[in-house]
Amino acid sequence: MSKITNIIPKDDYTLLIELDNAHKIIMDMKPRLESVRFCKLADLDMFKSVKIENGNNLIWDSLCQITIDEIINLIER
Repeated sequence: MSKITNIIPKDDYTLLIELDNAHKIIMDMKPRLESVRFCKLADLDMFKSVKIENGNNLIWDSLCQITIDEIINLIER
């Protein structure tokens, strides 16, 4: 499984996710901001506070997280 090496949050609530296999994923988080799980990320400053944890997770403090497996599943739909 690939690891996340870099994350760039954009002003339009997209994430540019760079992986260790040189692939890049652009993930649009706007549709997810209405869910209970991600609603606190509607605050742009909070959204941009995303960090990588162990190369496998994206985390926003203790608010929420998403795993690389979830990201790949979401973009394959």
